[in-house]
Parts: sequence; structure tokens; C-alpha cells
Amino acid sequence: MTADRMILRGAFSTAFGFVIRLGARFLFLFVAGRLFGAGLFGAYSIAVAVLEASVGLTGLSLKKTLFQLLDRNVEAGQLETESKRAGRPDFHIVLDAALLVVMASAGVAALIMGATTLVPREVAGSAATALFWIAPMIAGQALADVLFAATRWKHVVKYEVVGRSVVEPYSLLTGTVVAYSLGFDHTGLIIGYWVGNVMLNAYALYAVRRSFPHFALRSYRPGRRLFALLRELLPNTGTDVINGIFTRLDLYLVGIFLGNHWAGIYGMAQQLRTPLRHARQSFDSLLVPMVARTLSVSGQARTVTALATAARLILSVQTAFLVAFVAVGGQLLELFGPGFSAGYVALILLTVAEAVQGTFGLGDFLFVYLRPKTGLLIMAASFVVCVAAAISFTPRFGIAGAAGAVLLATMVQAALRRLVLRAQLGVRAPLTPLWPPVLAGAAGLMVALTLHSGLNTGFGTATVVAFVATAAVYGGVLFASLRLTGQKLAISGFAAG
Repeated sequence: MTADRMILRGAFSTAFGFVIRLGARFLFLFVAGRLFGAGLFGAYSIAVAVLEASVGLTGLSLKKTLFQLLDRNVEAGQLETESKRAGRPDFHIVLDAALLVVMASAGVAALIMGATTLVPREVAGSAATALFWIAPMIAGQALADVLFAATRWKHVVKYEVVGRSVVEPYSLLTGTVVAYSLGFDHTGLIIGYWVGNVMLNAYALYAVRRSFPHFALRSYRPGRRLFALLRELLPNTGTDVINGIFTRLDLYLVGIFLGNHWAGIYGMAQQLRTPLRHARQSFDSLLVPMVARTLSVSGQARTVTALATAARLILSVQTAFLVAFVAVGGQLLELFGPGFSAGYVALILLTVAEAVQGTFGLGDFLFVYLRPKTGLLIMAASFVVCVAAAISFTPRFGIAGAAGAVLLATMVQAALRRLVLRAQLGVRAPLTPLWPPVLAGAAGLMVALTLHSGLNTGFGTATVVAFVATAAVYGGVLFASLRLTGQKLAISGFAAG
């Protein structure tokens, strides 16, 4: 099987799982919005945002770099076999990674829990309580990332698809509903998160057991270079930490400046934007190792050209979500509870930002392997822009201002990334493959804006008609543009493994 077909096969498998996960997500958002309201959902959203940003630190970038570590171990084992010595079992490398992640997670969780006890209740309120009880799950999320990365190294994507798309979201949904029915009307969301995380890790352990039949636990000893490895991981970890905070900073500031109620509305808009991120992540599972191989076999120029074809497909999917949200986003938000449609403008701005990041963010793969410190500096610069803009815009323009700050910072990051790729690596990412989805998006947006102006906040027949008409125009222009330019949506150019 060629590398391009392998990426598409893995992406479509993950995308299929994503569709299943999307059903659970919408059900969960409906339950959270209707049963718990904007205030409690806002506190929960802030707590989860802090947790997920912390995973960027405690995960030590191992969900991306574990592939390199395992490949090195294979190469070292081959050399040692020639010299009549036995190399370390592959699973021991996974255990090294898991040990580092658990130690880091325990320390960060303890710090967060201690900090929440020091903040006066009248200042932090329900968000601090939610964060205190949800903080231990930092270890669960970071550990699951490492375990599923290990299964992907075996070229098995199905375990992560099932775990992230079925086990975790439906366990979260079930745990939340059961907790609420038992009377936990204030902490039901937190209990549901615990249930989802515990079930996810149980399944991840089962998946690793199937992928690595020989654990050799009795002979395991932590690697001698464990702390040297930690130092090696720091640049990429720093990038992940800043990215984790960067992608959630807006929600933190909404909570600080506007309170839990508006944080709940903004959090709901963020949740509806999440499918775009998953559309991008559905390709990452196999793009990461394929980029590494193409760089080593074919060089930087061919890798950038191959990534441009992936960017075309990703942008096509994400732009479809954008035009749909412009057409019926307000009505969709209102389904999850009265007042949530106030997040419509924020939803559109966040969706545009996600499309920009999903398309141009593929260049980050080159920095991971070739210039990790440069990637860190680009992320730091865009973070500074986001902080300054969000502090200025949020009090003045509300949640739309927070979303606008994210969009501005994302565009700055994309521009810096292109400039640095050309200056340091001597490559220029082609923009020609992006024209078909851009043209189709422009046509779809014109139709969406025209139909949106005639809709009310209710979700009825007119809403369905607007959605179908917008989707039809977008799809028709996209495929006409591809045909006229001689392009295809297929990914091409990656080196075969």
C-alpha cells in the first residue's frame, strides 16, 4: 500500500469514528446545556480547558515523538543483534514514556489542586471547585495519548478510533446522565468526565496489550537515559504547552472578564467548532510518521508539496463546516438551550480561525522534526499577540472580541510560519492547491449570508432548506473548480514506508 493511500485509509477510518463521536458530542452538549445551564456548563468548560492545556505540559510531546523513540530502539536492537547483545523490548520504551508522563501529571495536578484551595470561593466560585475535582484526570488524558500513540506505531488506527470516538464520549454521556438522575445536579458533569476518562484508559491498556503481546514486565527497568530524554523533549513540549494555553486562553479571559454564564455560551460555540479540529486530527495519526519518512527519504521540498495536497483536502472539509455554520449556526446553538444563540458571531470567527490553523498549521510538522526551537518561538509570538488582543477586545466586544483575538493571533502565526519556512528551510508552500476550496467557500458564504438574514432563531423547515441550499452550492462549485484546474482532492507525494 502506498503512503498516500495509507494516510487516506487511516484518515477515513478516523473520520468515520469522528462521525460517531459527533453524535455523542451533540447529545452531551444537549444534556449539559438543558440540564445544567450556561453557568455550570461554563464552570465545567473552564475546568476542562485548564486540564487540556496542562496535558500539553505533562504529555511531553510524546504523542508525536514516541514514533522516533521506538524507531531508534528498533535500529539499536538491530545493531546489538549483530554484536550478539539483546536490545530493549519495544514496550519498555512505551513504559519509559508512560512513567515520565505519570510523574509530570501527578506534580502538575497537585499544584493545580493546591492552588484552587487558596483562591477564595467568592472569587473563583464553581469553576475552582470543578477544577479541583477534575485535575487528577490530567494523568488519564496524557497517559491515553501515549498509549494510543504506541498502537499507531504498529500501524493500527482502529483502537484510537474506537477509544476516542465510542468509549470516551459515550461513557462521558452515560456517566453524566446517570449522575444527574441520582441527584448530582451540580457535579454531574465532573462525574461524567471521570467515568469517560477511566473507561478510555481501561480500553487503551487493552489496545496496547493487543498491539504489544510481549510486555516483559519482570525485566523492565527505567531507561538509563530517561532524564536525558526529558531534556530532549523540552522544546517540542514547550510548543505544546503554549499551543494548549493559546487555544484556550480566550475561554479563560471570557470567564475572568464576563463570568461563568458567558463562558458557558462561549464554551458551547467552541464545542460546535470542535468538529473542524477533529477533521484535521483525523489525518494527523498517519501524517506524523509519513512526514518524518518523507523528510528523510525525499527532502524538505517534496514534503512541503505533499503537505499542500493534504491542506487542500483538510480546507475543503473545514470550509464546508464554515458555510453551514454561517447559514444555520444561530439556530443550531439555540437547540442546546435558551440564550446560546448569542454565541453566533463568536462561532463564525472561531470557525474561520480553526480553518486557517488546520490548513497552514501542517507546516508545524516540519518544525517538530527539523527546527523544534523555531516552532516554539513562532508559537510564543502568536501567544503574545493573542494575550494582548484578547485583553483589549474581550471587555470591549464581549465573546465576539475574544474570538476575534483568536483569529488575529492564528493569522499572525500562519504568516510567521510561511516566512520562516522560506527563510530557514528554503521552501515555499504552494498556494495553488487551496484555490478550489477557497472559491467554493466564497460562493457558499454568499448563499449562506443571503439565506441567514431571513431566518429566525427557531430550528424549522426554513433552516433545513438553508442548510441544503448552501451545501449544494458549496459542493457544486468545489468540484467544478477542481475539474477546471485539473486538481483532485486526493493526497499525493508522500514517500512509501
